[in-house]
Amino acid sequence: MDTLKIPSIQPEIGVRASRTAPIIVGTDGEPQSDSALAMARVLSAAPEAVRLVTAVRPVPAFPDAPSSVNADVEAARRAEAKHEALAQVERVWHDVSDVEVYDGDPALVLAKLAHAAGATLIVAGIGRHRVMDRVFGSETALRLIRVADCPVLAVATATSRAPRRIVVAVDFSETSLRAARLALNLAATGAVIYLAPRDSSLYEWAEKGGSYKQDAGDALQKVRDQLHVPESMTVQKVLLQGDPTTELLAFATSVNADLIATGSHGHGFVARMLIGSVTTRLVRLSTCSVLSVPHSAVMTRARVSVDPPSIVEVPHAEWAVELEAFSRRNFGRHGMLEVDDPEIGAQAQEFDYPLMGAAFDVHDQHVQLMFGAPGGATYHLTRSIGGVNSIDVLRDERGRDLAIRIAHGNGQTLLTFAA
Repeated sequence: MDTLKIPSIQPEIGVRASRTAPIIVGTDGEPQSDSALAMARVLSAAPEAVRLVTAVRPVPAFPDAPSSVNADVEAARRAEAKHEALAQVERVWHDVSDVEVYDGDPALVLAKLAHAAGATLIVAGIGRHRVMDRVFGSETALRLIRVADCPVLAVATATSRAPRRIVVAVDFSETSLRAARLALNLAATGAVIYLAPRDSSLYEWAEKGGSYKQDAGDALQKVRDQLHVPESMTVQKVLLQGDPTTELLAFATSVNADLIATGSHGHGFVARMLIGSVTTRLVRLSTCSVLSVPHSAVMTRARVSVDPPSIVEVPHAEWAVELEAFSRRNFGRHGMLEVDDPEIGAQAQEFDYPLMGAAFDVHDQHVQLMFGAPGGATYHLTRSIGGVNSIDVLRDERGRDLAIRIAHGNGQTLLTFAA
């Protein structure tokens, strides 16, 4: 068997993984997951930031069979799984690394482990997508995207370097903006990033009296303006006509893309299990790797800087008092405000305005976030939030506030401080 060599092409920015916010790598020890190991090592700044995990599926139950499996048999299966994974480590990484072995469905094991570890990213092989795989639920990468609450990178076979040509499927939500930002982190120096619409409703704009070319082009430019693109990289806007997924896949093939990045949607278990046809078809039909960022990856960028992370949920009865205290602690701090609300149209607002205060009005049940203007101007900006469900504050190990999340309806508002 040929050995998969890991080249020296690294991402220019890289994933901010660490021991306390690791990259989780799922493997079955088979050659189809060699690329997952190779990419994890390429993306990680240090070996200790990577956790290698394999899951042993339960033995299928058959009619008239004993209800339990002999403990020795289970131990032998775990030992064999670990042996195969260690052999793969030697084959791909050419060194020795620990392998964590768990019992259970691989997708659920990886998703739960990543959630508990505050993982930055899950990396797995994109796998096979035959009809039989679908029938027997063996599409681990796709199922992982459906249940995980952190970004998932499904790596195509024979991939072993940071991507140099990336297609970002944009639906102008905060989720797809996060996917674009993470794609930039994964990209190699000199990469070309293509921004293309993924929402079929965009192709109906012309029927509403507007110009699809002009309107979509302007919307893509706004996305481009919100990305901090390194000087070495190029971002191009692409306008496609026809079925979005078909055109995205065809375009990715035409430019020999290494990666397609997209946001996946879902506000609950059922919604995630019925993940849209766009993401499903991209994973099943793409010949390159696929990066999916879930709607629930709320504080991904903020939490990776915390060691250890501390998220404090504020009880409803204390909203007014805690927001007043939050205002005193953070008055004048500069930050980034992001709004993701499907009910009013998802958007991202980036600015460097200082926080002037946060308050909860017990009469109209609205939260107010108030910001001053740069340069000490007298006017200010206010974000009024109704229908609030919960308030969470993210703090570092010293107790300093890093971010505040206000969940409302099916959306959320996130304020992340720059320093």
